[in-house]
Amino acid sequence: MSKVAGYFVVLDSERSFSFECRNDNRFAEPVPEFLHSRNVPLICFIIEEHGKITHIGIGKRGFHAGTDLRRLNIQEIFHLRNPISAKKVANATSSSSRSYLINKVKNGGLIAAKSFEEFLVVFLKIAPEAAPMLNKYSKERIARIEQLPDSTRKSLAGQKEAVLTALNIAGIDKENALGWDYEEGEKPISYLDGIQQVKLREDSMIFNDLVNIPGFDLIRTTKYSSSVFENDKTRLIVLLANRLPLEELLGTDLIYFNEDFKCFIMVQYKVMEKENENYVYRVPNDQLTEEIARMDSIVTSLSNIESKNNIDDFRISQEPFFIKICPRIEFDPDNVGLSSGMYIPLNYLKLLQIDESINGARGGNAISYHNISRYFDNTGFKTIIEGGWIGTNHNQSMILENIIRNILENGRAAVLAVKKKISRKVQFEQEDTEIGDFIMEDLPF
Repeated sequence: MSKVAGYFVVLDSERSFSFECRNDNRFAEPVPEFLHSRNVPLICFIIEEHGKITHIGIGKRGFHAGTDLRRLNIQEIFHLRNPISAKKVANATSSSSRSYLINKVKNGGLIAAKSFEEFLVVFLKIAPEAAPMLNKYSKERIARIEQLPDSTRKSLAGQKEAVLTALNIAGIDKENALGWDYEEGEKPISYLDGIQQVKLREDSMIFNDLVNIPGFDLIRTTKYSSSVFENDKTRLIVLLANRLPLEELLGTDLIYFNEDFKCFIMVQYKVMEKENENYVYRVPNDQLTEEIARMDSIVTSLSNIESKNNIDDFRISQEPFFIKICPRIEFDPDNVGLSSGMYIPLNYLKLLQIDESINGARGGNAISYHNISRYFDNTGFKTIIEGGWIGTNHNQSMILENIIRNILENGRAAVLAVKKKISRKVQFEQEDTEIGDFIMEDLPF
């Protein structure tokens, strides 16, 4: 798993005043240059005057803030009711970390992984009020996840990639998926069930939202998990359906429905293996050949269905199928980065399989980063799908239940993600209601 790191943010009196006067639950501090992935949590301990930890927060490495300086953006700031001496915590760690931590407490900066783990253990004992925020980064939780069987972790990794892809396309912060965990002694059912921060809603509400989505009637007859993600513009409803236990699943498919354009796309994930320092995907592949045949039959059945001939129904291509070929994905719930693979349209993949560009020196054929001249990366794929440029037209979308049926019957998990624009009218109605309630509360009767 990716190493969640810690950072001591030492504020002088002037910066402490600025921190205390902030308008919201965010703060930015220029700090010496440091390296840490933006996709992995950074636990910030805010140390104010007298060396006391007064707050903790989640940090993210920002833009340059001057020569050899980097902006550290801190959010989700939690105020400790009883400030804690950072030096006291450091003194309670092992002799191998103690002097290092005492120096860091004084000067601030990124904390080495092992020393951070020790500091966090002691800190949580002294400040149990911080447990709801920090337990998800504890050694016990990491060990619990690492002891999951390989087959279960493999399935969870595929589901996580599909969910994060949907969040990325919808423009919703992938950090919503941080904090994945499961109860000790229980067996994970799906990736969605372990996400702690999503907005949960009753099944009846989800049914109402998805009643007109093709394929939903089929999904509700099988075992599924559901979650709702939102920002101020978009609601993403994600359902994860599978008819087999996690350890028996053969893979994951993402079915993404852009309701604004009544447009379906589907992504199937294929794993590249490392050969002589290069990642390759060997073809022909019997399983892929069978899956392509099923996709072709669906494309054929859709080919004669005309669009509604309006601007929202315009597509550059009406083909809904993409294959994402990427290095093997490990289950790392503390990293919300997407795998750096290649999204390849189905028809292009079929051409690639017979093109001499993938011929190897010894006669074998393999697709790699070095011999494929065109593909969509995560950014490019998001752009064409978000704008409804690629995928089924409105009339085609209404008859795509067979896609989901094929996925479930062939032992894969179906991640159905439905992106719905939140109308401004609804937002205004909610605001009016809140203002009205406020006025009524102030009336003297």
